[in-house]
Amino acid sequence: MLSMNNIAKHAITMAVVVSALFCGTLFAQPIDIQEQLDALRQRLDDVQSDTEGMRNELDELKVEELDWLTKERADEIRVLVREVLADADARNSLAGDGLLGGWSDGFFLASSDGRFKLNIGGLMQQRFLQNFVRSDVQDRWRGGLESTRTRLNFSGHVFDKDTTFLVQAGYGYLDPNAVLPNFRIADRLWDAWIKFKLDGGWSAKLGVFMLPFTRESLVSDEYQLAVDRSLIDYRLGLARSQGVEFTWAGDATRVFLAMSNGSITLRGVPASQTNPTPPWASLQQDVEWSFTARTEFLLEGRWGQFNQFTSPPGSERGMLWGVAVHAQNGERTGRVGLKQDQVGITSDFSFHSDGVTFFASGTFHNQKNLRATIPNGDWVGYVVQASTYMTDKTEYFVRFASGGVLQDSLGNDDVNILTNGINWYLDGQGLKVTSDFGWNFGEISGGANGSPGMANSMLGWRPQIKQSAQWVFRTQLQLAF
Repeated sequence: MLSMNNIAKHAITMAVVVSALFCGTLFAQPIDIQEQLDALRQRLDDVQSDTEGMRNELDELKVEELDWLTKERADEIRVLVREVLADADARNSLAGDGLLGGWSDGFFLASSDGRFKLNIGGLMQQRFLQNFVRSDVQDRWRGGLESTRTRLNFSGHVFDKDTTFLVQAGYGYLDPNAVLPNFRIADRLWDAWIKFKLDGGWSAKLGVFMLPFTRESLVSDEYQLAVDRSLIDYRLGLARSQGVEFTWAGDATRVFLAMSNGSITLRGVPASQTNPTPPWASLQQDVEWSFTARTEFLLEGRWGQFNQFTSPPGSERGMLWGVAVHAQNGERTGRVGLKQDQVGITSDFSFHSDGVTFFASGTFHNQKNLRATIPNGDWVGYVVQASTYMTDKTEYFVRFASGGVLQDSLGNDDVNILTNGINWYLDGQGLKVTSDFGWNFGEISGGANGSPGMANSMLGWRPQIKQSAQWVFRTQLQLAF
């Protein structure tokens, strides 16, 4: 064991050695130490420079972040707030046992589980007409205001989305197709049907509906291009009836098959002589059988764009071709009465593209045994129309409609109507003003030997026997929701 004296001696010796080494190093390498100090100072300067650069970049990032927050982020926040408020309003609209109501492309009431939904809509068409006929036996000028259509519609689904319905009722012409000399505006029913979705793309519809024949008839009143459908369609289209319709819909093909109480437009339903619009009682005289079939081919585009006759700017291109046939056999009107047979065929083509439309159709009907002295009647009609948008809300259109009955005993019509007009879409189809001017270069019969003729006061056309002797100016304000 080392003694305390030995430990003290070793400590003193070690201190002397360390001191000697330090002093030797200090005096032996002064230049190396200075270089190290200079290097350290340079590193400090570099660190300070990098710090200032990073501080400047952070300041720039803060400015950019604030700018982003004040523009894009602010817009996103506003959208988010609107969605939250809308959700809150929807939740506040719940009443009773989960009843939901509000506006979504129309007023609606619905159950929270989605099994029931009621859509509420309406249509008002306020119309002014001015008619001129060059005649010596009647007033040359006729005109005035009328409320042509005012109706409410209720649609939706019940129990599940596969069972839908539509009811349209209100006020309008009791005889819009002018089958009888009837000018009354009265309460009436347009449509009332229930539709069931079946398997394999099929569906079945029962009730009162527009027969699937001409495309003009199948496009709703509120989505027409002119103030109203053509005079040809009101006579050679089939209008509404009551019955059952089966529909098959594919990606590019649709088929409509209807069995009904027959068409009234050529006076083929005896029951319509007292009630010109369906529904008719089941035991009234109508037809023994009636069958209508229509097939549509979507050559390009979407089905939905052909629900109307206009193609707003920016719309995609679409083409649709349709063909339909109709046949019916009337019930006997007496012991020696003859059964009236009626056969018709029509074809149409539609083109839509970015503010431009074109439509053309041709229709033929043959009637047998209209009267005992008139064994045969042939009806022919053609319609061609086109449109183009002049501005985003203003559309110009032109239409030519020609045709009538060929037999002299039935009036031998030679209707040739050229119509020019403009649509002002104040808020789409929901609020629009339509004005058009039509000139007839042919004749318009008033009906002979039981034939309904071609005149139609709802459209503004009176009977005339002179050619190029009648014109009509019409303007209409439409509100639809």
